Amino acid sequence: MNKLEEALDTYWNKHKTNPGVAHAYKHKLIYAWCLSILIVVILGIVFAGKATMFQGIAEASETTISLPSPTEVVKVHVMPGQSIHAGDTIIELNRPDLVLRISEVTRELDAIEGRSSLSTAEIDQKVAEVKSDLATRSLALKTEIRDLETEYQKNKELSAKLKSLKGSSAESKGPDAMAMRIKSLKNELAVLQSNANEQIKLLRSSGRLQKNAGATEVENLKKELAELQKQQAELIQIAKEDWVVGSVNARDGEKVSSFAPIVTLTHKSPTLVRGYIHERMYQRMDVGESVKVRTLGGTGKAIKGKVVGLSSRIVPFPNRMWKMPEMPIYGREVIIQIPEDNPFLLGEMVTISE
Repeated sequence: MNKLEEALDTYWNKHKTNPGVAHAYKHKLIYAWCLSILIVVILGIVFAGKATMFQGIAEASETTISLPSPTEVVKVHVMPGQSIHAGDTIIELNRPDLVLRISEVTRELDAIEGRSSLSTAEIDQKVAEVKSDLATRSLALKTEIRDLETEYQKNKELSAKLKSLKGSSAESKGPDAMAMRIKSLKNELAVLQSNANEQIKLLRSSGRLQKNAGATEVENLKKELAELQKQQAELIQIAKEDWVVGSVNARDGEKVSSFAPIVTLTHKSPTLVRGYIHERMYQRMDVGESVKVRTLGGTGKAIKGKVVGLSSRIVPFPNRMWKMPEMPIYGREVIIQIPEDNPFLLGEMVTISE
């Protein structure tokens, strides 16, 4: 500072006769303040919205094997730390309630099919009875009608002969009454046939209704049976991709409660980074933004990552990120997806930059 002042004094003594230099030297403090403010404003504009660097922890996505119902462990085929490949058997489970329900649904389906066959046979039998009764009563009515028509015809011929006799006082009431009787019997026969047809129609309709109702019930039971069989198939857990066994929380023969984690699986290499941005600059990151991830020491090639999640609240940093044990740090949690082919170790601290 003394050298700067000496240089300024030397420059002043040399050019103090210059009016411009004299004015600038006189107001040097004001000019210095203005220049400082201008530099701060320019830096603020240039670096506005730019996050510097923040730290995170390399993690791997996990999956947990559990069931929504109480389960019995039959056999565990893996152990913690073991690497497994797609197609390997992880664990065999058993649900006695599932086996019981499958048996019940199967019996209900068999019973419905049996009842459907029996109902169809009963309806066919009732239809046959109606037809038989109709045939018997129709035959009796037709016989009576035929006999009356024969007698009516004879009486009509006899009446015609009597009317031909001179002075005959024969009346025609008898044949008229018989004609009405024949007409009444014919009407009765028509009504009998109509009633029988209606009964048969109702019986057939009730059979179709029962069949439709049975079909709906059968369809629902078949859907339930398919779902139960799917759950039964899931009792033998097969790996669908390569994993590393994280933990095994049950032994052979042990009973496990609903949703209790039985086995946890993780990837061998980290697949995501859980970063933490300080609460003073938590708005400097957006979902979908690309970032670079390096080791904490900054060595090695940077891995390109993508922001896939941002927490909706301020959370405390992990203890290992605190600069002082008694002074916690708070910020926003950022989830960054990285390629599986990376040099990081599980749980390793990394540096994240835009």
